[in-house]
Amino acid sequence: MMLRKTDSIDFQDTNVAAARGVESGSLSVEGTTMNWVRGLIRSQYVGLVRSGVRISIGVRTDLRIRWTKREERHFIVGQPVVAMVSAAAVRLESGLFRRSKQRWNRWVGRVVLIEHLEAGAVYTVKVHGEEWTLKSLGPVLGAKQPSRPWDVVNVVVDPQVVELSVAAPCLMRHTQGRILQ
Repeated sequence: MMLRKTDSIDFQDTNVAAARGVESGSLSVEGTTMNWVRGLIRSQYVGLVRSGVRISIGVRTDLRIRWTKREERHFIVGQPVVAMVSAAAVRLESGLFRRSKQRWNRWVGRVVLIEHLEAGAVYTVKVHGEEWTLKSLGPVLGAKQPSRPWDVVNVVVDPQVVELSVAAPCLMRHTQGRILQ
């Protein structure tokens, strides 16, 4: 399944946090696991080489998304969107030492589930202080021993690998944790 960065997508697999109105989840398409989370565009910027937006997700988490100037995209501040990132692009790091670039999205999280599949381990990580989770493939970088549930990790995502879509109308209305169509 090939998606453009501006496609509008209707998601059926949902994990709704009714208390704060945050919706997130993951879906598997042709062996690829994709994470998705709903948010609102908080700000946008246009530079000489890159453009991007900052999305407000949950209570205190921001997600930065960048693209090259050649890719023309039009978003409005306050617009509801769905951000998607592949589980392979979500990096997990142990300890307080930062191993990746400073400008990448970075949150503190906790491993809540480890699934051992043929392709390797799939880690489900809850972002600290938020109601949403991300799935990640592969090992926890810098870990001296195998990771287990409840280990604290740094969740790191490159802003250039995040796909952005306009939120489908069915994702904007929910009642008591259920999506209304």
